[in-house]
Amino acid sequence: MLRKGSLIFLVMAIVLAAAAAFAAHKWIQRQGAVAAASRIALTPVIVASRDLPAGQVLDQGDLSVTRWPQAGLPQGAFSSVKTLSGRVLRTAASKGEPILNGKLAPKGMAGGLSAVVPEGYRAMTVRIDEVIGVGGFVQPGDQVDVLATIAKGPYQQDPIARTVLQGVTVLTVGENTSHSNDAKKPRQDRSKVVTLQVTPLQGETLALAGNEGKLILSLRNHADDRELNSKGVRLTTLLPITTGKGGDKVAQAEKRPTVEIIKGVVRVQQEGLGVVSSSNKRPSAQVAQAASGGSAAESGGVDVPCYLKRLK
Repeated sequence: MLRKGSLIFLVMAIVLAAAAAFAAHKWIQRQGAVAAASRIALTPVIVASRDLPAGQVLDQGDLSVTRWPQAGLPQGAFSSVKTLSGRVLRTAASKGEPILNGKLAPKGMAGGLSAVVPEGYRAMTVRIDEVIGVGGFVQPGDQVDVLATIAKGPYQQDPIARTVLQGVTVLTVGENTSHSNDAKKPRQDRSKVVTLQVTPLQGETLALAGNEGKLILSLRNHADDRELNSKGVRLTTLLPITTGKGGDKVAQAEKRPTVEIIKGVVRVQQEGLGVVSSSNKRPSAQVAQAASGGSAAESGGVDVPCYLKRLK
């Protein structure tokens, strides 16, 4: 009886072991299938190996290869460095950013700023300082408005400030170093220059405003495309003329000098180029005495013009 019970136990152990092995084999197969199904397919993509500015002519040192998920591959990506050698970037690229066909200028185009300017537009450079350049916060790709302040011609006595261009794209921002007579020794004073993307008509407006007045940039939000309709602000609007208690208007500006002109027996006061007042009153006795060479009594009380003395 003992031998028969041991044999049954042995058979049952073998059956259970076989069933466990079969179940483990099936479980391993299922896990392998799940891993194969969830495995991400990767493909080579060309990315920028460093920060690249717009207008950069690409070479092998500017590019590197990385593995990119094939399911999320950007449209227009490249897989070979050789296909991008000599191409020109139309927009700036950050380190690790894929180089796409839409970021490149047409084949055969030379590098530089000309490759960045879209068709129908022009690039114009404006010299700025920290105030004009919005404290140095203007960067390529920003949208700015251009304001002009003019105090010449008809605005000499009443300066005006007005927005002349709106929503202009900034292409580049850099330093402009002026040189002395010795080209190898740059001067210490440096100013920044901003290159703007404008239409031909906007370029004419910018040239005239920059020549006749002072330009100031105003940074605009990218989402703000509203057009401002303004006639500008004049000095007399900013600082209006006040009215005193007696009803006399008191100007904020300094009063122009007044000149008194005496012609014979006529006394005329002129302010600038305009006549203020005139009087037929005789000049003082001292003036008559100087004109006639004697006292007023000696001349019979009649004022003698100064030129009569010379005629004598």
